[in-house]
Amino acid sequence: MERGKYKEFKIPISLVMLAITLFLFVLLVMYFFNLTILPLSFQSFLTSLGGWSYYIFILSLAGFLYFAYLLAVTVSERRKFEELIYSDSKATFVKNERDLDVISAKLGPSFRKRYEEKKSQLRIR
Repeated sequence: MERGKYKEFKIPISLVMLAITLFLFVLLVMYFFNLTILPLSFQSFLTSLGGWSYYIFILSLAGFLYFAYLLAVTVSERRKFEELIYSDSKATFVKNERDLDVISAKLGPSFRKRYEEKKSQLRIR
């Protein structure tokens, strides 16, 4: 596997972890407020956890916020990268070359390869 290949999967990983942490958060909110829509099996499981349910609540909230932030930043960087890489203007590319270099390094090898190809296409060193 190519070095940094996991960076390519930031969005799917963030989405899965966002769904898991949101599920845990909602489940614990329903448990804490004694909502009747909580299935009995979940209720008995959360009751058996005792005081640990508060820690899981805090971790699920922190995880939800972290993965939401990670998803938003990654989508924003990809959007900016796509916007800058599709520009045919050499001046625009050179002006934003530092940003493209940093963003392509953060997004992974395939974005780095596209950046290098565009750089050679425009004949920039």
